[in-house]
Order: sequence, then C-alpha cells, then structure tokens
Amino acid sequence: MRYYKIYVDNTRELYTYADTDDRYSIGDRVVVSFRKKERTGLIIARDSDEKKDFEVLPIIRLLENSIKLDEKYIKLLIWIKNYYMSTYDQVITAAIPSGLSIKYERYYFPRDIFEFINDEIVDEEIREYFVKKVTVGKPTLTKKFGLDKINEYLKDELLQRYGKNSIRLNYKNSNIESVLDRDIFEYFKQRELVRDEILEKNFSKKYLEKLVKSGDLRLEKLMKQEEEKEEYQVESEIENRDKILNDEQERAKNSVLSGEDMYYLLKGITGSGKTEVYISIIKSGFKAGKGSIFLVPEISLTPQMIDRFKGEFRENIAILHSKLTQSERAKEWYNIYTGQKKIVLGVRSAIFAPVQNLGYIFLDEEHETTYKQDNNPRYNAKQVALKRAELEGAKLILGSATPSIESYYYAQMGIFKLLELKKRYNEAVLPDIEIVDMKKEESLYFSKKLLDEIRKTLLKGEQVLLLLNRKGYSTYVQCKDCGHVEECDHCSIKYSYYSSQGVLKCNYCGKVKRYTGHCSKCGSKNLVHSGKGVERVEEEIKKYFDVGVIRVDSEMSKDRDFFEKMYYDFLNKKYDIMVGTQLISKGLHFPNVTLVGVVNADTILNFPDFRAGEKTFQLVVQVAGRAGRGEKKGKVIVQTYQEEHPVFEKVKNSDYEGFYESEIGNRELLEYPPFSKTINIGISSKYERYVEEFVKDLYEDIKSDEVELYGPMRSMVYKVKDRYRHNIFVKGNLKEINKFKKKLKLKLTKYEKNDKIRIVVDIDPINLI
Repeated sequence: MRYYKIYVDNTRELYTYADTDDRYSIGDRVVVSFRKKERTGLIIARDSDEKKDFEVLPIIRLLENSIKLDEKYIKLLIWIKNYYMSTYDQVITAAIPSGLSIKYERYYFPRDIFEFINDEIVDEEIREYFVKKVTVGKPTLTKKFGLDKINEYLKDELLQRYGKNSIRLNYKNSNIESVLDRDIFEYFKQRELVRDEILEKNFSKKYLEKLVKSGDLRLEKLMKQEEEKEEYQVESEIENRDKILNDEQERAKNSVLSGEDMYYLLKGITGSGKTEVYISIIKSGFKAGKGSIFLVPEISLTPQMIDRFKGEFRENIAILHSKLTQSERAKEWYNIYTGQKKIVLGVRSAIFAPVQNLGYIFLDEEHETTYKQDNNPRYNAKQVALKRAELEGAKLILGSATPSIESYYYAQMGIFKLLELKKRYNEAVLPDIEIVDMKKEESLYFSKKLLDEIRKTLLKGEQVLLLLNRKGYSTYVQCKDCGHVEECDHCSIKYSYYSSQGVLKCNYCGKVKRYTGHCSKCGSKNLVHSGKGVERVEEEIKKYFDVGVIRVDSEMSKDRDFFEKMYYDFLNKKYDIMVGTQLISKGLHFPNVTLVGVVNADTILNFPDFRAGEKTFQLVVQVAGRAGRGEKKGKVIVQTYQEEHPVFEKVKNSDYEGFYESEIGNRELLEYPPFSKTINIGISSKYERYVEEFVKDLYEDIKSDEVELYGPMRSMVYKVKDRYRHNIFVKGNLKEINKFKKKLKLKLTKYEKNDKIRIVVDIDPINLI
C-alpha cells in the first residue's frame, strides 16, 4: 500500500490518501472522500511517511475522462507554488483550463501490439510514425518498414511488445486461428485495434470477456483521436517556404541547435530577422519530433505571428491567448496534450501548454513586463520558462533588441549564451533618430519638425506611427470656476475621460459614469481637459491631415477580432496614420511605415521606479524599430521635455551597450536586481485607521537582520476599490531572500483568518505602484 499527497479541488493544502491496490501514480486525477462527500483531486506527491497516527482514507477511483499530468509538469507546479508563495488552487487554476475533458474510447487489442519506448531509434520515418500513433501492430510496421528492420529493433528492445505470445507475427501460421475465433481473427487481420461497441455487436460479450481473461485480447481505454485529416508533406512544405538566412542568423541558429547550453539570449537589433531564426530552429526541432512553445508579450502580436506560423506549420500550430473562450482554450489544450499539435504560439499563460517532447521555448521581446502576472499566482513567464527548461531538458531562447538589464547581465556572466544579430535583414538600414525639445515648441501635441516630417511622409504615399503611452482623451477633468477635479469615489485616482465612449472612467477599479460636460460640484460647463491621451492625439492629428487614422489601445482590443482586422487593414494601406499606446511598439512589421513619432517620451521616465530609465529606453527604441523595415529608409522623431536626460542620448544613437553600462553601475551601487532579489508585500483594508496600525505591527513582526526592509509606506495609489493600501519592500541576496520567504510564510499564517486585512506577497515585483 502506498500513500499519496493529494490536492483536493478548491482547497489550499494537501491531504494524505491511501492507494490500497497500488493502482495510482503522481499526476492522476482521482475521486476521494473529503468531509463525507466525494470530491475530485490531483495526486501531487508520494507521502513517504508510512507510520500514520490517524485514519487514512483510500482513494475511491480514477476520475473518468480526465487528463494525467506528467511528473515533471507536477514538479513545475510545485515549484511555482513555493517560489511565488502561492496556493495550489491558484497555481492549478492558472495553469490548466477549466472545462478540460479528455474523451476516451474503449478498444480491443490482440496481444502482439508494439509501442515506441525510447529515443534511440535513429530511423526518422519510424520515429515520425510513432509521433502520431500510440501503438502499432507488427503487420502494419512490417508492411511499411520491412520485416528485417522491425525485427532488428525488437531484438534491441527499442520497440516494446505487449503480451508474451505471438498472435499477429504471421497470419499464415495455422496456429493463430486456434487462438481466436476465425471471425474475430478476420477483424484483426486488417486492423490494429477494434472499438468495443463494434466487436460487441458482432460477438458474444461473454466470449470476449473470456478472451480478455485468458490474455488473448486486451481491452483498454485510449484517448479519442480527431478524425485524421488528409496528410501533406510537412518537410517539403516547410522547405519550400524557407527564407535564406544570412551569416549572422545561420550562426545563431546553429549555436542553439548544436550547442550544449540550455539558456540563450538572442540580442538582435530591430528588423534583424530574429523571427526567421526562431522559425528555422522550430522547424529543425519539429522534423526531429520535438515540440516548441513560442511566447509573445501581447495579443497584438499574434495576428502576424499566426499568419506566419500557420504558413509554416499548418495544423501543427496551437494558438493560446486571453481572447479564446474557455471551450476554445480547452480544445487547444486537448490537442496539445494528445500530441496532435506540437507547436504552441501564445501569451504568457501558454508557458503551461502540455507540449509532448518539448525541445525549445522561445520568449520574444523578453524584456516586456507583460510576461509578469499581476494577480495570484504572480508568476513571471520568463522565470517559469527557465525552470521548465531545466526540468524537461529543453532549450530556452530569449530574444530582444533591448534585453532586460538582468538578462543581459546574466549573458555577460555566462549564465546565458549570448548570440547577436547586428545587421538588419536584407541590408535594411536603421532609421535616423532625432530628439526634439518640446519646451521650445508652441503646440502641446506636435512639434514643427514632427508635423513637417508627417507631411513629407504622406506625400510619398508612406505610413506613420504615432506613440503616446496613455489611454483615453485626457487623464483628468477640472472645473475652471470652482477648481473641482473629477475623481473616483472608490479610488484615490482622477477619472480619465474617454471621448469615443462619452464616459469618465477609473483605470483602477473600472467604474464608469456618463460624461455630461458639466462640473459635478457646481454645474459649470467651463471644464479643462489636462493630461493628453491617444484619443486627443487622434483628434488633433485629424485637424492637420485629412487622411485615414486608426487608434490602437487596450480599450479597442476588447473586441476579440480587433487586432487581426487592424493589422491587415493597416498593412493593406486602408489607413495612413496609426496612433497608439505601447501596444504598437512591439514586433509589428509594416514595410510601408517610414516615420515614427513619439509624442511624449516622458510618461514613464517620471515614475518613482528604479526601472523607469530602462523602460523608457526600451519603449522608445522598440517603437523606433517599426520605421524603415522594408526597402525604404526610416526616420524617428522623439518629443520630450527632458532633452538633457542621459537616456535620450543613448536612444539617439540606439546605444544599448552604453545604456547598459551606466544602468548596471547604478544597480550595483544601490543593490537593485540583478544584484539582489526583491519582494513587495502589499497590505490593504477597508478600515483606514485599522490598517495604519496593523502595518506597523506587521513590520515589527517580520523584521529581520538578514534582509533590508523599507516601510511601511502608503502605496502610490493609496485607495483602490475602497481599500486603503500600504507596502513593505524587501531586498536581499538570493540566499537571504529564500530564508526570509520561509519565515514570512510561517508568520503570515496567523493573519489568514483576519477578514479585515488582505496581504499579497509579490516575488520579483515589476509594478511597484
């Protein structure tokens, strides 16, 4: 008898149950008795303590039509739970889609059926054959590959054979007909297996049960496979679409394919063809039977990626992103789980895709903060990818023109293998970047230089991107008569005005109210809109140019088909100017865009965040990289009120290395990541005075000599959804932080039943607001 620790659905801890018949294993979904009711659960680990001073209930049964998770996958979930100080229910809910049901069918097999059991078979045809088939009979294998080759693999035990006796080795052997009913034998003469309902319609169920009992037949449940589609030659289709890699790209590709390193950082300037390298590696892996996960930071990148990946891999590609319905997501997950799809393209949650024989994980635009989840479990897909690659023996490729300071530091230290692409693909040249000091300009929106360049670009029939990283029309509305500012009742934040919707909206709690054009305090119509957003920029640019303008922001993206339609409309020149937030800065490829304007480059720079300079450099350089990606040379105009700031000198020359050197020096001096690990502890309550006293006591309770604690302090946005918020910031080296996390977890347990307080622990925080 064995004991297992089981996660019972919708609970927080693990519970011990007995496997009385040694039938179960880690990763099984099972039914157990929990508080006198039958509940479903997941086997997480063996309980090695055989001595129990309490009654251990037995596992009741396997859950019908359920998946079985790989033990390595379970280890990944456990690691996420521990590293991010989450609970099992939070991690499992994030990783595995709800409504996932595996369809099974029951089949009868004769005894002599084979399966592929290891990676030593060098014949690519046989290996590829077993990618699509779980088990195969010898007649089929012999007919396809020849008797000598199959016997050779059987001799070396590279194929596993079910059963000890031979039934199907030679149909001419007269003994075979004495083993099985002649008519049943005829069924299996042309088939590997037969559905139970088909065989039971034609033969006595009692007689079939007798054959199963004697071992002459086996009755097993197998996952239901989709109807096989017409096969096509994957290899030749891929080969025909191959783009010729230049020398830099070829070296990068070969370094990954033949290198012994596990982690790679591909630093390639914008437009250098990183995607071509990714796809070439994925193809090589696919031909060798290996699966790949390709992550993008935003859903806005998926239309062009989907188009490209489907062109390369057809039905072998699964798409996972937040716009899928639960049923669509579950269906894609099922196709990945069964091995029908071996390549996954998606946003951060796609890191959990159950890809079979995972060979490669890619993070495109690895520097992006959107890889970090902002609710529990607060995982970072990049960190999870590092761990998953380690557990599964896969290779991780991080790609960016502007890598995160931490990633580039690890590459300098030799933890990541650094690969570089220093030339644009097809000899395209980098755009010229000009910094404009807006203190000298009359307009609040567009400098004379930017307007002049837009005019020239449009006259040439070329397209323009304008970036402003603020949603809405204005960031606040103030009455000029009484001075009142429209502010959210539930948050200490001003309402943003959305002209396109005619509403005032809180960007934190989401409260919306109709915009009347009157002051809510005195009724005056004398209102001023301050803090320009993309809607205002869209309105203002239309005053200068009578051309097609499209706006791209997260409000527009709520329509699930918006990004795909936007991408193809702009690509086909339906619009001349695109105005957008940071969504347009990442990876979009429009060959006819030759001018990019950054309307206000200071929006992030003024945040009290040690990453503010890094985020500003990355955003501006990335959006600059959208210009001149085709045969035409590009130009970039960057508008700022802080022209003298060092970051803009580095932006002007696209000098990542220079920026890194100055930034890494500051990080080391101040002991910020990568020279430390950080934790942000958020404490909130509906009771303002109570939480003010509570955070002082909590600080004293968790105080430690091993790490640095800062606070307690009010959050930058003090009230959100009627909750008053405070923070305690923690900094220390890896060893110190790990010790502190263990102590912190124990100390926080005593506050779990305090319903006046909510405590959230964010490991490796990105957003400090």
